[in-house]
Amino acid sequence: MKRHGHPRLRDLQIRTGYEINGGQNWKQIIPVCASFEILNCSTYVINWFLDEKNGYDSTDSKRKLVIAGFQLREVAQQILEDYGMTSLLTLLSKINHQVYLGQRMDIHDLQISRVSEYPDYDEFLEAYQQRCRLLSGVFYGSCFFAGSIVAEQPDELLYEMGAIYGAATQAANDFGDFALPVQRLSKLEKPYQDQFSDFINGKLTLAVYLMTQRSNEEERERLEELRSNTIDDNSYREILEILVNKGVYADCLTYLKHEHKRCKTMLYAKEKTVHRDTVASILVRITSNKFLSQLRKNIEMFSIG
Repeated sequence: MKRHGHPRLRDLQIRTGYEINGGQNWKQIIPVCASFEILNCSTYVINWFLDEKNGYDSTDSKRKLVIAGFQLREVAQQILEDYGMTSLLTLLSKINHQVYLGQRMDIHDLQISRVSEYPDYDEFLEAYQQRCRLLSGVFYGSCFFAGSIVAEQPDELLYEMGAIYGAATQAANDFGDFALPVQRLSKLEKPYQDQFSDFINGKLTLAVYLMTQRSNEEERERLEELRSNTIDDNSYREILEILVNKGVYADCLTYLKHEHKRCKTMLYAKEKTVHRDTVASILVRITSNKFLSQLRKNIEMFSIG
């Protein structure tokens, strides 16, 4: 299960949900894998536009990107209809609906300009977890669930565990926004082009919230300056120092470890099988993905802490 040399995680989730619930013929889920992968491409290209990422050639290319996203959504549905898997159409629609509810929270509710609306950490965390669940959690949980539906054993526990896992993975990727590219850019290629896009665009992620809440007025003004100017080595060092010295780095890792533990607790309610072990190996991505590994290296490289 490869895509351009990388593991196809959603295919693995669908197959695991299928086989852990008694499915015997994995070829039965191929149309589901194709449909969900195309739906993923649909949400990905539209989210790329909404998140204001770099990489567009022109305004026309932006429009084509959004149109392609909508067309791919229709293709994903058509595959399920063609293979008589209409029982999964409701799940497909739910994913699509929830992802864009998450995008609304991301671009409207959880913005640094509205941080004063979340003076209480627990209230913010509840909103942030909901945003992460909508953006990624529902899709991840639905992959496991779709497999179990094809196996005729709808598995609500596996869905919930997958939703928590997906939400935690989203949080980990948010945190990874502060990591430099794996391939360091040369002086001529600076500023760091697509790095720190959440920070620069004022997204109120967990790390940004904690950085802001733990800073005094002077430090907050400096954060605004860093956000509005190009980020070079010197300003990146400042950002890392805030992450580490304010305890943000440590607390974000603690949060991710807590979510990892929640997932494992739910998973271990299942009988020990090779499939359970497969899921357990997937869960490690919450605390050990490439972005977090790179961020650790960056902190060491800049001798922070």
